[in-house]
Amino acid sequence: MINTKSIEIRSKIRVIKKIKSLHPVVEKIAINLSELDIIRYVTISDDFLKASSEVTTGRVKIPITKPDHPTAIGVSLLFELNHNIIQFYEMNSPIKGYGSKMVDAVIGALPEDWSAVVIMDWSGGFWKKMSKKYNKIVIL
Repeated sequence: MINTKSIEIRSKIRVIKKIKSLHPVVEKIAINLSELDIIRYVTISDDFLKASSEVTTGRVKIPITKPDHPTAIGVSLLFELNHNIIQFYEMNSPIKGYGSKMVDAVIGALPEDWSAVVIMDWSGGFWKKMSKKYNKIVIL
């Protein structure tokens, strides 16, 4: 289902079974995030994507994106595909620099007529910096 020649990249991405075909923007975001050296797990559902360096324990492995997690580096995105919007829902990066790398990977996959939204900004200035760097990012 993931259209890349890299076996390493494809092995990091898991798409839930009920999805018959991926939206091309979602697929590009997943590939871009998987290309980051720290991201080891990407899960795609019909309305969200989670990518992280770590997963939860237990039978169902879910990428950890919870803010303030002490070790996991990850991002959770919600999709509004009918409106060409990606929402940054959760992001965590205890190591400086990976937050902006994840944002770069997401924004780099968006076509011109798409935007990225941040609804709740608890970052202490990170999203303001990102919105200055990328005009596609809207902070509500």
